[in-house]
Amino acid sequence: MAMEAASRNDWATVPNAITLLRFFLVIPICIFLISDTRPTLTAVLLLAFGLSDWVDGFIARKFSQVSRLGILLDPVADRLGIVAIAVALVAGGFIPVWIGVVIFFTDLVLLCAYFFLRLSEPPSSTLLGKFRTALIMLGLAFVAAGRIDQLSIFYVPGIYILYAGALLHIVVGFGYLRYMRSEARTANRPGKETKP
Repeated sequence: MAMEAASRNDWATVPNAITLLRFFLVIPICIFLISDTRPTLTAVLLLAFGLSDWVDGFIARKFSQVSRLGILLDPVADRLGIVAIAVALVAGGFIPVWIGVVIFFTDLVLLCAYFFLRLSEPPSSTLLGKFRTALIMLGLAFVAAGRIDQLSIFYVPGIYILYAGALLHIVVGFGYLRYMRSEARTANRPGKETKP
């Protein structure tokens, strides 16, 4: 009975609550970037967005609160948040259009491939993938901080960090695409038992 209750409440964890909060942080961040207002608050919210990704993962592992919902929700929150913030920066005229296009379409291709190939769960994040995400988040944070007059020195380095992050995003995305195709072929191999 206790195991059934735990299974039913598998989604009700602190890490999942933090992940949902990360979703909601994206809304004011994008509004402030597009309207070019509240640069200090935007930078603080963006910092909270980035740190929350580390915090929810740490809590999940430290206190054994890893859940199936969290495994699915966490990467979705990361990718949708980063895409939305990058698009908002493009709309606000703060970063080159090609960076937003690369981030958006790479994630769109991977999302379409995931559903088209009918995989049971998204691919696990690789070390290179984590570095890519950290690099892009750092670049976004630097650009956002560069909107503050006293911290304008961070703007140009932020652009160059995003250059590197966007190019690495293509490389990582190609690797994930190859992995998903391999997983789909393995799952559809004749004689292999499929999951219900």
